Amino acid sequence: MNVIRKSGKGVINRIRKPSVNKLTDRDLPFEVGRTSRQILRKLLVVCGKVGKENTELYKNKAREIGADFVSETESSWVSTHKTIKQNFEPDKHAGILLLGSNKQLPATPLTYQGVFGFTDWFLQDTTGDGTPDSPVGRVFGPPDTILSHFDPMIIDSDIAILFDSQPDRSTRHVESLVDLGFDVEILKRFKPEDAKLLGVTEFILQFSDGVFTSRIHGTPEKWVSHNSVILSAQQVSTIKFQGYPVVYSEACSTAQEGPLLKAFLKQCACYIGATLDTMNNTEPFENWMDCAFSDGWKYGFLDLLDTHDLIGQVKTQVDRGLHEHLDAKYKREIDNIRNGKSSELESSQAVSTVEWVLFGNPLRRTTVGPHADFTPGTIVVDT
Repeated sequence: MNVIRKSGKGVINRIRKPSVNKLTDRDLPFEVGRTSRQILRKLLVVCGKVGKENTELYKNKAREIGADFVSETESSWVSTHKTIKQNFEPDKHAGILLLGSNKQLPATPLTYQGVFGFTDWFLQDTTGDGTPDSPVGRVFGPPDTILSHFDPMIIDSDIAILFDSQPDRSTRHVESLVDLGFDVEILKRFKPEDAKLLGVTEFILQFSDGVFTSRIHGTPEKWVSHNSVILSAQQVSTIKFQGYPVVYSEACSTAQEGPLLKAFLKQCACYIGATLDTMNNTEPFENWMDCAFSDGWKYGFLDLLDTHDLIGQVKTQVDRGLHEHLDAKYKREIDNIRNGKSSELESSQAVSTVEWVLFGNPLRRTTVGPHADFTPGTIVVDT
């Protein structure tokens, strides 16, 4: 059962009905189920320095779902990368789940314009050729949070929520989601009465386009506009997600390991965001792979949702597509990070290519509705 009876593609702003506003835990009108063990057993779980007792707890959980488990006790991303390459078997594993924060299981450090960040982009390279090829997701927090991401309940509601501070400016984003088969609800900012609807949502997106003084910006604590809190960590903690939604945030720095990300992980959501500044393109591009800015990554992600089965595959292939189309001088910046010659990026193109991190289980199935069929077309200048 769905909230709306569809004919072909999704619809816009028609989800708010009494049947939704009165939803209760015992009256859930959507299909919810677990990922098959055949898929989960394709995980390679890499556990950082989380303590002996917790390591044993996570090892037992990996055994329960049939996944391979390895501990990483060194304190560098280079060591973690080496461990991954030694243990990842392409014919056996479909994704890598990292357990631990950046401190417990180091990611690759990055610096841009004096601001520190990190990325798991380089850990996706399991073949050693310098390009992403294998899905990587990361989970950190207390044991109950980490365990909830091993084998989460997955909802099939075909509902997408779009946070947009300027919803009347353009319909491009909404039409993209409708083409992907979603029923779309647009929110300018979170209100308490939105919690139940968000709880049964499959896909939550926050876009940062439009005039700089009016668009949504990010911090490790919240999504904000120039005069309003859009969504805070405290507000996320009031939402009971029923089915492991995929959350994408375009705003700057929201994937730093701050209160907002921690709240989404604790509430059992799969989160994709950037650890450094996100930049909009200042010229149009006919192909998203040529647009090494946040719009290129965003529309690439939407484009590939109806191409791949798993959310980690989508993320990795967007990273790979952008990297393959980069100018050689930007690739050299990235290679200098990989080779340990530098931790600093100088161009917005290099930053926009490698800063996106997936927090959650990379083997979560992709998020699309019925008859999904989306092609981005020209990436316009939207600032």
